[in-house]
Amino acid sequence: MARPQKEGLEYFPLDVDMDQDDKVALIEAQHGLVGFGVVIKLLMKIYKHGYFYEWTEK
Repeated sequence: MARPQKEGLEYFPLDVDMDQDDKVALIEAQHGLVGFGVVIKLLMKIYKHGYFYEWTEK
């Protein structure tokens, strides 16, 4: 019997030098650690829901 197909990932790799990326560094420079945290939370939502996340007012 085959395993049920899952949507998204249970975990994703995170580069140790992610904060050196120009886009991430700019967000962190403008918004501090809160901005960096938002980037991580957004990646979590994207990968949890199958590589995309629908943009809403929420």
